[in-house]
Amino acid sequence: MKLSASNLSVGATLTPVLANLNLEITAGKILVILGPNGSGKSTLLKTLARQLKPLAGSVKLDDKDISSLPISEFAKKVAYVAQNIDPQVTLSIEEYVALGRTPHQKWWQWQQSEADRAAIETAIVSTALTELKERPISQLSGGEQQRAAIAIALAQKPTFMLLDEPTAHLDFKHQVELMRLLKRLKTEQHLGLVIVLHDLSAAAYLADEVLLLTKEDGQFLSVAVSGPVSEVLKESNLESSYGVQFRSICERGEMHYFVNIADAGEGKS
Repeated sequence: MKLSASNLSVGATLTPVLANLNLEITAGKILVILGPNGSGKSTLLKTLARQLKPLAGSVKLDDKDISSLPISEFAKKVAYVAQNIDPQVTLSIEEYVALGRTPHQKWWQWQQSEADRAAIETAIVSTALTELKERPISQLSGGEQQRAAIAIALAQKPTFMLLDEPTAHLDFKHQVELMRLLKRLKTEQHLGLVIVLHDLSAAAYLADEVLLLTKEDGQFLSVAVSGPVSEVLKESNLESSYGVQFRSICERGEMHYFVNIADAGEGKS
């Protein structure tokens, strides 16, 4: 299965922030979206997730426009994970994750089916929340809340998961744990993941492909470049997108590390 966009223009208002975009995401792959603030990353993700309507063009699941699908059918295939959970939620983790089964239930259904219970349990186990499942969401740490948000999405049993800055506000330990979880989910559950990130090193670790956006003088111009990590995360591409110079300073196994040259004391005089 694939999630694709054709000649897509997006914006939260009638003014596009991103135009004429074509992309394709397949199950079992991770696409990371990078770019400076205001380049349209989150707006694009929300459009792919059917949270916003395209200004032009289309988004399709295989050959079907997502706007033509019943909401429940779309939710069985595509799950959206926002940046934050409402901290006032009083449900336990288990109760919260159970909400992910809503697309699979009839509106009058009150009892969980065996399939529902199995999906909820698998989602909780996959996100290492078993020991915390009775704890209210409001009492969780930021990292635990992020895992709960992923768990509710997993309970939907989707083919694609769209995540908006999932590592934001997490300390380094929890960032690493979350990145390992996402890579494991891609492999073990053959999920297609689309992830908006700011951290270039995290993007290099996670991504199979990268979509790098750029803007100039406050206006969106074009997609700078898209493709495999090795082709996109080059110093010249990053400088064009962010307007500062970068250097890849270390490579260890799968990890690549990027620094702003000015921060490293190597800026131009």
